[in-house]
Amino acid sequence: MRRILLTLCCLLFPFCYSATTASATSWAYPFVVYDGFIYVVEEAAVEVQVGEKIGEVTAYSDMQQYEGNFSNVFEKGTAYYKINGQPTTQVIAVEEREGVFRKAEREAAYTYVSEGQAVSGSSLEKGETVERNDLILGTFLFVCFLSLVGGAVYLFQRKET
Repeated sequence: MRRILLTLCCLLFPFCYSATTASATSWAYPFVVYDGFIYVVEEAAVEVQVGEKIGEVTAYSDMQQYEGNFSNVFEKGTAYYKINGQPTTQVIAVEEREGVFRKAEREAAYTYVSEGQAVSGSSLEKGETVERNDLILGTFLFVCFLSLVGGAVYLFQRKET
């Protein structure tokens, strides 16, 4: 019986532990976000006739997402330019370094919502923090689990004597 209980604990521990671990984001391609849309950046620099500056990278990370004009490749402050003869709703130029540009084509809407923004009907909208609710629920479930294991151990020991 002790082996069964020990096996049960060993099998459940990874599930409890996996809820507390974090992982980094993995990107499929280099991109920038401009005006709420993802623009996939070409690998090689190209010669383009650029017009006016239309924006810049406001946040960079290769590990997690941010709101605004975010990029997983270019540092904060990297400029976006309009390509002459092309609408910005289809393509833009990203300045890799002075006078060298990489073309970026519009892919899809950027749907990231930061944790601080309220979502309709969420705990954030009600003024509660999600982390606190998760902590309370996790603690309650852990205490229930410990009570169950403790009760099972007590019953198994009582039965053997």
